Amino acid sequence: MSFSLSFSPEFFVGPHDLEGIELDKERPTSVFQALSAMSEAEWAELAREVFSCEPDFLDVDTVMQRIRETDSCRDLRSPVEVYIDSDGWHSVRVYDEVGPAEDDGNYPSQHLDTEKFEET
Repeated sequence: MSFSLSFSPEFFVGPHDLEGIELDKERPTSVFQALSAMSEAEWAELAREVFSCEPDFLDVDTVMQRIRETDSCRDLRSPVEVYIDSDGWHSVRVYDEVGPAEDDGNYPSQHLDTEKFEET
């Protein structure tokens, strides 16, 4: 079962993502951070398999657009696994900003916009 991406705008691009602040590659708190934290090998695989291009010609904005078009995630609990492609072969995980001890996956993500909640 998958769910629609019914999250706040900060889930996609956090308030500090574009300010040059160092990203937490282990626990990204936005889709932008999760994409930026991908290894070169993961980015290359994504570019070739999903976008049919070389990695140097793929940018984060294009991937973000595809994620919004795909509009699907595995679950609404943190970490939220966001599908990049419609088959779900490629995805990123987005965590809540709470620490690991508090983020046990039993509660919906803090980013969930309950006004937009919709199961697909």
